[in-house]
Amino acid sequence: MTDPARDILTRGPGRPDTTLLATLTDYREAQAMVDRLSDAGFPVQDLSIVWDGLQQVEYVTGRLTVAGAAGRGAVGGAWFGGLIGLLFAAFSTEGFGVVVAYAVVGAVAGAIWAAVAHAMQRGRRDFATVGAMQAKRYEIWCSSERIGEARRTLAEAGVPAADVDAEVDAVR
Repeated sequence: MTDPARDILTRGPGRPDTTLLATLTDYREAQAMVDRLSDAGFPVQDLSIVWDGLQQVEYVTGRLTVAGAAGRGAVGGAWFGGLIGLLFAAFSTEGFGVVVAYAVVGAVAGAIWAAVAHAMQRGRRDFATVGAMQAKRYEIWCSSERIGEARRTLAEAGVPAADVDAEVDAVR
């Protein structure tokens, strides 16, 4: 009997026992393809989704002012203070008032800290961002012994032949 946890370490791109099933440009498409195979009863433990060409992307969400930084700091500080307050409230007879007091102190401290930190930037970063990891393409690899079954299953599920790139395994 094989150990699935150990087997997963031996699958992937370039391994002699795996074949590239498809290359897609959107992760949701890769997930949908694996989901279709799963819905059809294909043993999906024989598949891997490989992110190729990873890059960190920062999406600029807007301008950041001292007031905006202070507001974000206040929210974060209130959360932190509230959690500390819950910890102290568990061992106190003061009740919920401790939580509120620590949340307020946290909000004030967070606002001051964030406003000062932003002001010290002196305009070098007056914008807010959200970071994300993206890949240039997503490859679905399949164990070589099941590649034919995977391609047949996708064809039967109505996945267009252009989505299943049978020639791609010659690229690697």
